[in-house]
Amino acid sequence: MYYAVFVITMLPPVAMLFLGIIWAINPPKNKPGVLGYRTELSIKNDTTWGFAHRHISKLWIRLGSIMSAITALLMILLRDSYRSLFLWIIGGQMALLCISAFLVDGTMKNTFDKEENNKENEDP
Repeated sequence: MYYAVFVITMLPPVAMLFLGIIWAINPPKNKPGVLGYRTELSIKNDTTWGFAHRHISKLWIRLGSIMSAITALLMILLRDSYRSLFLWIIGGQMALLCISAFLVDGTMKNTFDKEENNKENEDP
C-alpha cells in the first residue's frame, strides 16, 4: 500500500515538471488544443498565449523539481505515518498548482495593458 501512495503523491509534481519541459521545448500552438494554459488573459491573442506558456513552463519546471524532491523526501523519512501525511502533501501540491496560475496571471496583468499591448513597449 505504501508504494501505491508514494506513486500517487509523486504524480502531481512529476506531471508539472513533465508539462513544464514539454511547453518550454514546444509550447501549444493553438488555443483550442487538448493541453494548454487557458485563462481569460492568456487566450486574448497569440502574444499573451506565448507569454503565458513561456512563464508557466519555467515556473512548473522549478515547482515540479522542488516538489518532487520534497515529496519523495517526506514520504521516505515519514514512512510510518504515510497514511495521514499523503493527504497533506497532495493538498499542498494542489495549492501550489493554483498559486502558480495566479502568479502567471499577475505577471501578465503587470506586463500587458487592457488592450493586450506590452506595457514595456509603450512610449512615456
